[in-house]
Amino acid sequence: MPLRIREVILENFMSYEYGRVPFKPGLNLICGPNGAGKSTILVAMSVAMGQSYTERSRKLADLIRRGRDAARVTIVLDNSRDHRGRRPISSIPRDIVTVSRYLKKDGTYWFEINNREVSKAEVARLFRMVGINPDNMLVIMHQNMIEQFAVLPPKEKLLLLEEAVGFAGYRRNIYEAKAKLGATLAEDEAIQRDLERARQTLAFWKEKYEKYLQKRELMERRAFLERELIWAQVLRKEEEAAELEEKIERKRSMIEELTKLIEEKAREAEGALSKYRGARERVHATFISYAERRDPALLDEVAVIEREVDTYFNQYVDTKVQEAISRFRRSLMEKELKELQRKLREARKELEELYIKAEEAQPRVETKRTPAEVQEELRFVNLQLSTLADIPDDVEAIYKRYEQSLKELEERAQIAAENKRRALQELESRIKVWRSKLEELIEKVNPVYQHILERVGGIGAIRLVNREDPEKAGLEILVGFRGNIPVVLDAYSQSGGERSVATMAFLLALQHYLKSPIRAVDEFDVHMDPSNREAMMNMVLSFTKENKDVQFIVITPSQLAVKEMQDVNIILVQNVRGSSEVATVEEETA
Repeated sequence: MPLRIREVILENFMSYEYGRVPFKPGLNLICGPNGAGKSTILVAMSVAMGQSYTERSRKLADLIRRGRDAARVTIVLDNSRDHRGRRPISSIPRDIVTVSRYLKKDGTYWFEINNREVSKAEVARLFRMVGINPDNMLVIMHQNMIEQFAVLPPKEKLLLLEEAVGFAGYRRNIYEAKAKLGATLAEDEAIQRDLERARQTLAFWKEKYEKYLQKRELMERRAFLERELIWAQVLRKEEEAAELEEKIERKRSMIEELTKLIEEKAREAEGALSKYRGARERVHATFISYAERRDPALLDEVAVIEREVDTYFNQYVDTKVQEAISRFRRSLMEKELKELQRKLREARKELEELYIKAEEAQPRVETKRTPAEVQEELRFVNLQLSTLADIPDDVEAIYKRYEQSLKELEERAQIAAENKRRALQELESRIKVWRSKLEELIEKVNPVYQHILERVGGIGAIRLVNREDPEKAGLEILVGFRGNIPVVLDAYSQSGGERSVATMAFLLALQHYLKSPIRAVDEFDVHMDPSNREAMMNMVLSFTKENKDVQFIVITPSQLAVKEMQDVNIILVQNVRGSSEVATVEEETA
């Protein structure tokens, strides 16, 4: 069975010195003249349930009976097991649960549950667990709240409705999804800001990195050119040495040829000299013969022989000249040979020194360029490197680190984008559930509301406005009487009685869907004419019969003349010598 109130006990509370108010399942009708203390009972219940503000007082201390220092309100709850063996308040294994609130003049107060002091939050949690919220006027509607509800903005009406029918969780789900979406949006924005900064930083270091790559390429080129220069010098020196060796070889061959020529000319000179000497001897012998014989023919022979002498002499002289020239040429060549050999020795010495450097400049570079050409390019490379001198060597590591950071941020951005998409999808889904639940509820409540209005000569409708946005969504109650077009219920468009009828019609239409097992309304019939008051009361009675598990508390100052009052717990309140007293119809009859 659902939770219900057995009794409310008031001690030194407002107009009560001591009062016990018994309640029964179904309808509990509290009647009595104005000022008797009827509304005080509902105020006391709300105060005991944790409500700290009442319409009658802004200070709890003002609720204490005049002349007394403390007050107490106790609600006695029936926590009996149902047919399944379950208790309404499962955390308390007792059939009776008492909730008390103590008030003192100094402003202090405290709560007790079954005589154990507890916090206000614990009391609120106990009642919310069974669906009772004393601050929701659709559950407990105090005096003058009929008027207050009529003038509430649509959004506040909707919030009250959601909480009263148990839909507050759907809105909380929306808020949670919004908070989650907000967090993902904030995270996404933060990541996007980080991404932008990371991209700018990476762009800066990318430029540095590209210059570093250029510097590294130039340094590699310089290292190659330095090797090429050494090997170009080696190659040139090797070529120079080879050329010297070739020249020396040619020079030696020429010297050998000249030596042979000199030897040949010496032999030729020796032969010419021998012939010359032989011819001279023949001339001398012929002269002797001529002297002895005086033969003229001998003179002719002498002349012939003397011509031969001249010829052989000239041959001898020419050959000796040629020999001398050849010797001179050979001596020049020998000097040139020595100079070439000296140069070759120097070249080989330089080459040995170059080979030592070249050993460090391995591998060998085969180049056709001259050292001067290589040196020219090397100077140009060094000039380019001088413009990149401020590029640090750790640029690559820094760039790679920022590149990796950007990659990680981009991955995080993808995750954040996916989280944002999911959060948005979840929010849309929760809004859709919230909206569909409300639309389904309005679809069920609206015909009942219209039927109730028809019974009192009115027309109207209940509708959701701004249903696409939970933050702006609201509930509008439309009503019209005497053939007028229905308009939104507010403080100006209807009379006081019309507002009371429309509000009660709305409350009655909701009764099947409210979660609270206890509902209360104070002076529902305010400003109503007798016929409307009777019609509304009959509908309240009808509803209580249809909902046996719900406990209704209705407060009215009117003398109600309705049928079938035998199942109603009628509580009479009167003020006797300044103190409110309570009696039931049964007690009065007895």
